[in-house]
Amino acid sequence: MTGTGILLAAALRRDRLTVVLWVLGVAGLWAAVVGGVGAAFDEAGRRGLVALLSAQPGLLLLRGAPSGTSLGAVMFVSTYAFLAVMVAFMMTFFAVRHSRGDEDAGRAELVRGTAVGRWAPLVAILVAGAIELLVVCAATFGASVALGLPVLGSLLLAAALAGVGVTAMLVGLLAGQVLPTSRAANGAASLIVGAWFFVRGIGDALGEPSADLTRVESAWPSWASPIGWGALAHPFADEPWAPDGTPLLLFVAAAAALALVVVALESRRELGRSLLPERAGRGAGSAMLGWHPVGAPLGLTGRLLRGATIGWVVVGVVMGVLAGRMAPIIAGALDDNPTLRALVAQLGEEGGGDSEGTFITAIAGILGVIASAAAMQAVLRLRHEEQAHGELVLATPVRRSGWLGSHALLGVLAALATLAAFTVVTGASLAADGDDRWGQLVAIAVTHLPLIAIYLAVGAALVAFLPSTVAWLGWVLLIGLMLVGQFAPLLGDAWGWIENLSPFHWIANPLAAEPDWTGSWWLLGIAAALLAASAVRFRRRDALV
Repeated sequence: MTGTGILLAAALRRDRLTVVLWVLGVAGLWAAVVGGVGAAFDEAGRRGLVALLSAQPGLLLLRGAPSGTSLGAVMFVSTYAFLAVMVAFMMTFFAVRHSRGDEDAGRAELVRGTAVGRWAPLVAILVAGAIELLVVCAATFGASVALGLPVLGSLLLAAALAGVGVTAMLVGLLAGQVLPTSRAANGAASLIVGAWFFVRGIGDALGEPSADLTRVESAWPSWASPIGWGALAHPFADEPWAPDGTPLLLFVAAAAALALVVVALESRRELGRSLLPERAGRGAGSAMLGWHPVGAPLGLTGRLLRGATIGWVVVGVVMGVLAGRMAPIIAGALDDNPTLRALVAQLGEEGGGDSEGTFITAIAGILGVIASAAAMQAVLRLRHEEQAHGELVLATPVRRSGWLGSHALLGVLAALATLAAFTVVTGASLAADGDDRWGQLVAIAVTHLPLIAIYLAVGAALVAFLPSTVAWLGWVLLIGLMLVGQFAPLLGDAWGWIENLSPFHWIANPLAAEPDWTGSWWLLGIAAALLAASAVRFRRRDALV
């Protein structure tokens, strides 16, 4: 254990700015929406909001199952799932960055060459992660109590977020030991967190609403998700439900089991090695690697992005299966409840879609974020390649504008392939049950094209104009503006303008009788201008800045 204190201090110093940003993101989001809901919705307004939520399986999937109409209960169901995902990503990224990331960069080998104990690095990571998580959860608890919410409910909320964070940190450490690179470990951990969100969402979407539409009893899948365990504690529940911390005990069991596995692997693993070894490369490269028409290294770029593209497409297929199989089940469950059936019919007339259509649109909304991430990631990858192999690539007949163009083109193809996989799988699944929705599915996919274009352009602009920030700013813009689009309507009229900052606010409603495409055309125009400016800047700036 020698050197644990020094390593702990170094880890905390390294993450001091990151922790501040996460506190602002998590506690700030909770405080902003509490204030907005409290100012904009009275008891009758909150009751109507909960009834709307109970009647829309798509909203239950995204938000969660309501447990009453008090301010705390409405706040929790509106915000908790997103807060839990943010905390989970915070801790998986932390764990991978300080474990496999340091091994990839060679820092771990330098540390092990000094007078530190065998277990000092792992203990320092665990303690530093616990301290950073405690800071975020304590800030959320303090904001909750300061805004007048019950102390017990606020404490259970903080405990639920802490449980999700600890579990996610151990998952990140495990991924870093199983997989050979930090990129692969982050990807695997992110997929696990996404699975937690969707499993919890399925359980809530299949839940049983109460007769007065103020509560929804989650189905069994919610018990299979760590995010679901926190939701099942119902921190701010109204009577006859009451806050119940019993589901939070599952975090203790999960953390103990994961910690045992992490320690067992760490005791047997050599530094730099992984349970799944990195695949050896071939002796000779493919001739396609040298394919660079008009100075664009399409062969090399395609090879570099092949694995990520396959992963995005697999996600699209899985979500298509989820949407295609779950939509009829949810529609059948709603048909058995006359009150819900009448409310859904009314909402369908207003929004242009039935229960199946709105559920599929909700799933497709998440898929749109994923497709946008696929496009942006492909362009952001250029900065990594520029730093690692820029001089070698530019020593060949490759033009700088062609290099950027190859990443942009393959980013578009990755995003379109992800959307196409979702559309085809969902349509085929529904068609097998006699439900022909191909036209509606194509319309849903088309509405997300402007989002893909704008985030592709954002990635190119970051690489061209702000190359030192691409590791984090692009994802902040993607996730942050998505959250703005989700929560701005809850902040009241005084903050209504902030919704206009989110590109997600401007995409057309595919279920409307006459969709408004004005915002979509503006997004496409802005994306085209930004891409053109990025190409000019990237061609002129130094490759090594």
